[in-house]
Amino acid sequence: MQKLSLEQQQQLNSWLLDKSPAGTLSLTAVKGYFFAIICSPDDIPVEQWLAGIFNHQIEALPDEITMALATLYNEVSHQIFESQMFLPEVVEFSDEIEANFLSGHPLHEWSLGFTIGMAFYSEKFINCSEVDEELLESFSIALMAFTFFNDRANAQQVVEQQEDSNINNFGPLMYGLITDFLSEFAQLVEQVALSSGLYDDNIDDWD
Repeated sequence: MQKLSLEQQQQLNSWLLDKSPAGTLSLTAVKGYFFAIICSPDDIPVEQWLAGIFNHQIEALPDEITMALATLYNEVSHQIFESQMFLPEVVEFSDEIEANFLSGHPLHEWSLGFTIGMAFYSEKFINCSEVDEELLESFSIALMAFTFFNDRANAQQVVEQQEDSNINNFGPLMYGLITDFLSEFAQLVEQVALSSGLYDDNIDDWD
């Protein structure tokens, strides 16, 4: 399987930050975004997922950029389905809790990208009355963890619903859940999708 070298990733990251349309995701955010959409039971066309990266401004993208993103997409897909999924090395939890929510912090960026990617399909499962209750609970907990560091205000709302309302204690717990759910999330999404009744029981038949 072809992978982007460290140098190629650095070049891609620089282009995304400095030469791309306003509102473009960072490289770390793209990795979280790819994780979400690759786990989708729906086939998301290239044009649609490119639009999500570039804030719907995909005219005249350089071929080398789209090729690099396609390579990264395949790399993340390989991790999910054929090897083992890990967070990017830079995505670590900072002891200073507020730092994890700042723009540019790798954990925030990954969570931001995941949140954008999940918008393609999460609501239809959450709002589906047919989904098995236990599966839906697991799916909801995974979403809570993966999206927690995307938005500080929303995170505070989540914390206030818990018995321990101290975000300094709850933040590390959410990071731990992220690492716990990573390797099994794709299978969880498949189980939820099948439970919903919206898809056939043959993955090859999914639209």
